[in-house]
Amino acid sequence: MDNYKELADNLRRVFGTRGVTISTGIVKSVSGILCEVEVGRLVVPDVRLRASETADGGEILLVPKVGTAVVFGSLTGDLSQLVVLQVDHIESIKATGSITINEGKLGGLVNIEDLTNKLNTLVQSFNTHTHTGNMGAPTTPPVAQAQTFNKSDYEDTKIKH
Repeated sequence: MDNYKELADNLRRVFGTRGVTISTGIVKSVSGILCEVEVGRLVVPDVRLRASETADGGEILLVPKVGTAVVFGSLTGDLSQLVVLQVDHIESIKATGSITINEGKLGGLVNIEDLTNKLNTLVQSFNTHTHTGNMGAPTTPPVAQAQTFNKSDYEDTKIKH
């Protein structure tokens, strides 16, 4: 039997003859794992942003930007359980567990506060370093002072962990 025909037969057995309901709309608001979607002049509440309602601590949640288009569908065929299937623009991604970007080639993300503190400790040490002169007295080398680091100079605030 053809794989597509077998899939269609299996889906018909599970869902019966009721059709799959898919539509597009505009996100009006987002609250937790739910959003409101406007379709024409109708605002549809309680459209889920993830497949299940189970809170198991292992999710990835694409939070759509208010005003963006989404594709949503019914899990039951009767519009009682609607879920977002596709998002044009996201406001944020919320995830627990591991996320890999660029196949992990660049390594892990940096803890920005720890890095900035370590860099500034090095700057402080450099700026206060002295040498012993001919007479045994400390002398400061004639070098320009290093500037402290500000995380805002190199932090990408669109990616957080």
